[in-house]
Amino acid sequence: MADVFRVGIIGAVSSYSLHYARAFVGMADVEFVGMAHLGRSAKYIRDALNLPWLATYPKTVDEYHERFDGGIYESADDLLADARPDAVCICTEDYLHLHYTLKAVEAGAHVFVPKPFARSRDEAEAMFGAGNARGVVVVGNLPHRHRPASVAASEAIEDGAIGRPVSGHFSITHHLTLGGWKSDTTMAAGPEYEMGYYVFDLLRMMMRAEPVKVMGFGANLDHHGIPYIDNGKCLVECDSGALASVDLLMSMHHRFPPGSGMHVLGDDGGLTVEPDPDTGAESVAIHTSEGVERRPVGAWRGDERELATWIDHCRRGADVGPWQEECLRTLDLIAAFKTAYETGETVILGRAAEEAGA
Repeated sequence: MADVFRVGIIGAVSSYSLHYARAFVGMADVEFVGMAHLGRSAKYIRDALNLPWLATYPKTVDEYHERFDGGIYESADDLLADARPDAVCICTEDYLHLHYTLKAVEAGAHVFVPKPFARSRDEAEAMFGAGNARGVVVVGNLPHRHRPASVAASEAIEDGAIGRPVSGHFSITHHLTLGGWKSDTTMAAGPEYEMGYYVFDLLRMMMRAEPVKVMGFGANLDHHGIPYIDNGKCLVECDSGALASVDLLMSMHHRFPPGSGMHVLGDDGGLTVEPDPDTGAESVAIHTSEGVERRPVGAWRGDERELATWIDHCRRGADVGPWQEECLRTLDLIAAFKTAYETGETVILGRAAEEAGA
């Protein structure tokens, strides 16, 4: 039997403070030691968690303790000193991710930071560099890398089911999560990072190539009086020559499932993720000259699988350099999109940028 791994949560104002606590209490050989609410008022916490998909979760610290057990702490220092966690997740307002990551690292704890884990490459490098220097595991959240449908689609592409990817489209429909600190641009990273992270990282995962040229458009077309875009379109050229596009559809005020999805075309076929017409279960549909093949999708929870992978890396002292590099490259792509739509100019990334500047 493995030693019990002790995990805590710093912050009570992110949906991840709920999702991750739920995940930890269900894991074998893991003890959820508690949460630090950082002195946030009951109203502040309730406003931050007032989201439809959190309807069944607790909205007060007392309800949180009743649901997940573990201690309730006023400060991160109290949690780190009294509960002595092996690791923590940072579930604060976005602008505090770096501060509390550095505090946890100083205490010798491993750290997991949900997306948007950083607002810039500089912030992310400061987090990762501190962890690497201290000998603890610090990583950011890459949600699609562990979701069943994304994993199945990626494996099909890696197996050569559609040949070399040459074109792809990735779209998300998600209303802006406004209210409380999410409406404050000094606290929130913004929708490009919060919602866009899903599809920009999925693009890199599926195209199996690195973006080198990025063009973008962004506009606020429906949410008047706020400083965020609610629609965005991005065009990407990869170092393989492949082309890809991203749609951010954030002006919807109700569910619109057809607006979220992806397809990837290769030189031997194409694939998408869709319900199996016979069973209704999610499947990877692979279209080739021989017809349509459907591959089943697993049934695990992506957040639980990612957290379990992180804990395994912590236990083994595994090299997280590749994980950190994936985080940094996706951050670069999002930043390039934001710069492109703000300036109206094409942004050059990676080696292409170095060659252009030579």
